[in-house]
Amino acid sequence: MKLKENRWLLISIVIGSFFNSFMSSSLNIAMPEIDIEYGIGVDKVAWITKSFLLASAIGLLLSGWLADNFGRRKIFLIGNIVFGVISLLIIFLKNFYLLVIFRFFQGLGSSMIMASAPALIASAFDTNKRGFVLGIQTTFTYVGLLLAPLLGGILTQYFGWKSLFLFNFFFTILALVIITFGVKSEWKNEEKINFDFYGYSLFVVVVIGIVLALEWLNWNSLIALAISFLFGYGFIIYELQHPQPFISIPFIRNNIFFTHSILAALINYATTFAISYILSIYLQNVRGMKPIQAGVVLSFQPLMMALFSAYFGHLSDKNNPGKIASYGMAIISGSLLLIGLLINETIPIFILAILLAILGFGFALFSSPNTNAVMSSVNKNAYGFASAFLAFSRLFGQFISMALASSLILLVNTRNMEILHFSSLVLSTKIIFIIFAILSAYGVHLSLQRIKKT
Repeated sequence: MKLKENRWLLISIVIGSFFNSFMSSSLNIAMPEIDIEYGIGVDKVAWITKSFLLASAIGLLLSGWLADNFGRRKIFLIGNIVFGVISLLIIFLKNFYLLVIFRFFQGLGSSMIMASAPALIASAFDTNKRGFVLGIQTTFTYVGLLLAPLLGGILTQYFGWKSLFLFNFFFTILALVIITFGVKSEWKNEEKINFDFYGYSLFVVVVIGIVLALEWLNWNSLIALAISFLFGYGFIIYELQHPQPFISIPFIRNNIFFTHSILAALINYATTFAISYILSIYLQNVRGMKPIQAGVVLSFQPLMMALFSAYFGHLSDKNNPGKIASYGMAIISGSLLLIGLLINETIPIFILAILLAILGFGFALFSSPNTNAVMSSVNKNAYGFASAFLAFSRLFGQFISMALASSLILLVNTRNMEILHFSSLVLSTKIIFIIFAILSAYGVHLSLQRIKKT
């Protein structure tokens, strides 16, 4: 009975993991089409993704606490219900700003899925099978990223961008049916753990201050950063005095290997996530490609990630994972710089595809080993905290990536964001990739520092 139940549980988790990654990436392919429909400019269209990422990031740690205290299966179910129902409602929306609001709430549902899925696997499966099952979940996450550009392009081109949400709705319903009727067990902590809501609230204000600073990129950004700094200082003072802090400041301060690994992950996602968004606009607006054609080009990066991530994760079990991750980030930085220097209105598409494949190889070399480095730097009783904090750094890094990309496009294209000019778009694309390359190079420095400290 347990074996059958665990199989159904794994299938539902795999579906949830696949569509979480698929939706984020496939929407980037649809951005030009969405911009055409609403006519508000690519900087504002990016908020369809940014609102989702922001909600997922700030809701993740809270969702983890809810899952531990009220039931991991229950929170996984609620997350899928929110995710699926909002996917259906979005199909009927005609107002762009309502779409952004709905995507924010869909992000909260996503945070419930992401926080409860690994905990369900850890709870339901024996220790000797846990790594294998987590590997299956990770594989389907990358499969979602791999299929998103091509499948998303096909759906967008032939059925419209809202078909992405309809496609997601049907499979979310399938996951709900499977876990509702196939999994009856529930897992939660025997004793309720208090949650530091005051510390969490301060933390959210800090994050929102950074978000507004990145969004405005003007003098108001200084005010937002000042507010974020003040609340951040108050957060640190409060957490140092709290018996059960939201984030353990001494742990962050003393465990340099963990801290640098988290910062490396944050920088890595901040410099890579928006690539499909930027190049989707470039390929469709400048090079005149259809969504399917653009999807084929963009699929070279996730293809390499799917092919090599598991192998490099295995390699990091036998070697220093921090060193392997540093090599990966160095390849990413070099690839970003080459794309920034070479991209123009006539660059051969096969050259761009090769550079994206190299970038994907570097990402595979970084991602699994860096996750291994994070988890290897903490004791067993801190696995939940480390996993949640790593997920937060990934999501917030993705948000920063989208915010920087859309804001830089806006700054360079100073005329009218509702009408993209080829020369301005190409220039902004070059600037974005070069800035991402520089940030990634700093990430290499941070990544190497943790090796010297060990």
